[in-house]
Amino acid sequence: MLSPCDLATASAPPPADPRPRRSRSRPATLAHLADRDLTSRTEAELIAQVLEGPGPAVDALRCGRELARIPMWQRRSLGIAGLIEEHGVAAERAVRLAALWELAERWYPDDRPAVQCSRDALLVLEDLRLARSERIVVLLLDARHRPLRRETVAVGSLNASRLQPRDVLAPALRIDAAALLIAHNHPSGDPAPSRADRQVTSALRAAAEVVGVRLLDHLILARHGHHSFREAEGWESDPAANGA
Repeated sequence: MLSPCDLATASAPPPADPRPRRSRSRPATLAHLADRDLTSRTEAELIAQVLEGPGPAVDALRCGRELARIPMWQRRSLGIAGLIEEHGVAAERAVRLAALWELAERWYPDDRPAVQCSRDALLVLEDLRLARSERIVVLLLDARHRPLRRETVAVGSLNASRLQPRDVLAPALRIDAAALLIAHNHPSGDPAPSRADRQVTSALRAAAEVVGVRLLDHLILARHGHHSFREAEGWESDPAANGA
């Protein structure tokens, strides 16, 4: 016969396992959410999920919206440093995004638009037209005149004492660009070049020729139009720009 102690032991539930149990339903739930929701997500939401997983915080969604506005070719050219310095992305997030876009670069064909004329460049630099302060931007191009990188080299009025040729050419030499295009805006709304604009353009053309990087154009963008030094001054035609 069992003693009262034995009966109590036999009827008592087994002791609880002190080790935490992993929910078996969680992976299936997440997989179900992914299958159901990913195709309906906006690009900004997908970027936020890359940063933080299935339930991104508000700041990750805000970051995703800002980055989704950047053209794909420009995102790919930013790199980790560009994401941090130009868009204020935290270092850990910048590494994740740069890795994602590196995969995109390997998986999909190059969709960068070739800059073959001033009109092509204006489409790439359209946001500069409405900037409230004067900005000097350099568009760096490869041998087929596809954008490699866009850099803001100065903020403020363009003049020869402030903007030296090395400020423009150093980024081009750093990434081995074959050509470049410089652009700046006139917040006044009038794209007519000033005397300083002409002086800087002349100095840049001469310096670019010395180092072997072709200066395709200098564009001035304003609300009421634009000025192309190449078109206005009849710079020589460039076979590479025409797909040769």
